[in-house]
Amino acid sequence: MAEKKSLFIRESSGLIKQVNLLDAVMLNLGNMSAGEALFQSISPYISNGAILWLASILGFLLSIPQIIVYTFMTLKIRRTGGDYVWISRIIDGRLGSILALSYLIQSTAFFAIIAFFSASSVNSVLCTIGIMNHNHQLINLANSVFVNPYGNVTLDQRLIFYAISAIFFGIVIALNIRKAKWGFTLVTVLGIFSIFALLLAMIVVGVNSGDFFAKLQPFLSAYNISAPVGKRAFLPSNFSLLATLSLLPLFALYTYPWINAGPSVSAEFKNSDKVAKLNIIIASVVTFLLVTLGFMEMDLVAGYNFNISAYPTFVYNFWTVAIALAGNQALQWIIGLGLILWNFYTLSYGVVMFSRYVFALSFDRILPEKFTEVNRYGSPVYAHLLDLTITLLLLLIPVFSINAAVSLYGTTILGAIYLFFGVLAGTLYGFKNNEKILKVFGILASGYLAYLTYEAATNPLIGFTTTQGINITTLLFVILAYVFAIGVFSASYLKHKREGVDLTILFKEIPPE
Repeated sequence: MAEKKSLFIRESSGLIKQVNLLDAVMLNLGNMSAGEALFQSISPYISNGAILWLASILGFLLSIPQIIVYTFMTLKIRRTGGDYVWISRIIDGRLGSILALSYLIQSTAFFAIIAFFSASSVNSVLCTIGIMNHNHQLINLANSVFVNPYGNVTLDQRLIFYAISAIFFGIVIALNIRKAKWGFTLVTVLGIFSIFALLLAMIVVGVNSGDFFAKLQPFLSAYNISAPVGKRAFLPSNFSLLATLSLLPLFALYTYPWINAGPSVSAEFKNSDKVAKLNIIIASVVTFLLVTLGFMEMDLVAGYNFNISAYPTFVYNFWTVAIALAGNQALQWIIGLGLILWNFYTLSYGVVMFSRYVFALSFDRILPEKFTEVNRYGSPVYAHLLDLTITLLLLLIPVFSINAAVSLYGTTILGAIYLFFGVLAGTLYGFKNNEKILKVFGILASGYLAYLTYEAATNPLIGFTTTQGINITTLLFVILAYVFAIGVFSASYLKHKREGVDLTILFKEIPPE
């Protein structure tokens, strides 16, 4: 009689416990994108009476229940795939698999468009340094090669963006394939430099507060932005709490809810209890301080009324102001490089996180077993190659249609739904195991994530809907993502059932480390 096939691929994952606290924190910081939040992601959309730094404070406070739930669940169930394992074991294996697969598709599309549109940061850096130093070569480079990708871009320019993005992505994948530790180290190094540049930018803005507009004048004149006359007010005269709260979905899109990167590699934590307990909290607090102080400093130095009139130009923001005020080219390039590298920092953490979700799904036999194979340095080689293949294909979307690529930002609704079920799993775990902390904060977090999911579906700023109705391109992508996920799970379920493995039984067990 043939031996019954075991539930899991093997008795051990084969991954190496080599992720220290700094690595885990940097993964989460890359996920929460403080540097991108201070660029063009939020401030251009401010409405009259809204306060950016106050919205950041409120967004952080409202995210605390989720931080507690994710920290608690990481301590309780430390497995590769993090919240996927929680959802599939606590709520339902079929639902968890479908949600994780659709989230992977959305994440890969998001990383692809981040890579492509990172050209906007290059364009801003070249233009700002060129203007402040009367360097026409840099300005011409910005106007002819590294153009603003949201403008009129030729096919040749799009292919240049594609090539640069593909080369960088290929290098990151190669480093991760060679050694898993190299992937974590790359994320940490990029994160440290990006944060250093952001802190340096804060110092530059603060030091130049006394003659802020005099030093900024060449930059303002180049973009026909008029300097204010009279006293600079820190607060608006017509403060609106409603307008401030309307900014929360934008902070949610880029910052506070995205705390699942650390948990996704939790099986690889060194000093696992300490890392599990602290990585999310530290990353969230650091992100909160960077974003809040960045926006607050701008209102203190430039004044609220000027900022609200200049932010919508898309050329005036925290980063470009700091570069313009830096005073010498060495300092300008350090800050500018920090802005550019924030995008690649985000991509680098994404490579690590994607491979771990693929690994977890494969370990559960949802995806082909090949993706669970690791080399002697603990790297899931084939999971990384899958990431590279899908990303290079999705990178073609902006090459052929900028509008279609922009529409993919609206697919954030897939991520919002996924995170909602992540905190819901924690809530149910609390009730099943009589964990009071999880019961209380799980309910609060579930309510807030439900609100953010609603906003992702209805707020035109997010992109799933527009002022004219639902974005058809975005809707089609979301539907296809779910159809694909359901199809993959169904095919895997039927295949393994014929082989004597019932996946519904597998989901009753916590996978081995």
